[in-house]
Amino acid sequence: MLEVRLGVLSPWWRLGMTARLDDPMSAADPVLRGMVGVTLAITLVGMLVLIRTAVGGGGVDHVTVQINNQGGLAVQVDALDASGDRVGLGHAEPRALTTFQEIPDVGSRWTLVASYGGQEVQRQTLARTALAAANWTVTIPASATRPLERAGFQ
Repeated sequence: MLEVRLGVLSPWWRLGMTARLDDPMSAADPVLRGMVGVTLAITLVGMLVLIRTAVGGGGVDHVTVQINNQGGLAVQVDALDASGDRVGLGHAEPRALTTFQEIPDVGSRWTLVASYGGQEVQRQTLARTALAAANWTVTIPASATRPLERAGFQ
C-alpha cells in the first residue's frame, strides 16, 4: 500500500504506522489463553466421562425384580443392602406378580421388606446368587397379610 505524503509516494511501513490500534501482545493474552486451555481440557474430560457412561463402562448395575404377592393386600416392597440403606421398589399388587425394573443392585446380600401402612408384614434376607437363581423372583406368602385382612384392612 502506498501513501502520498507531501507529494511523495512512500510505503506505509516506513512511516512507522501499523494497522493495529494497540500493542499486539498485551498482558491479558497469556491469561486468556490459559483459561481457554483449561476450559477445553475440562470440556474434553467431561465428554469422555459421558461417553464412557453411555457405553456402559461403569456405574451401578440394575436388575429387574419380580414380587409374587400371594397376600390379599397391596404391599410396599423395599430392598435393604448390607448396611441397611433402603431402596424402594414400589407397591406389589395383591394376588399378582408385579415386576419392578431398573432396580439398583444393592450388593451380595438383599433384605426384602414388605409393609402395609407402615407396618412390616414380611422380611426376607437372600444372597444375590439365590435371587439370581430364582430369576429375581421373591414370593410373599398369603400368611404375611392374613392378620391385617382379618382385622378388616383392605
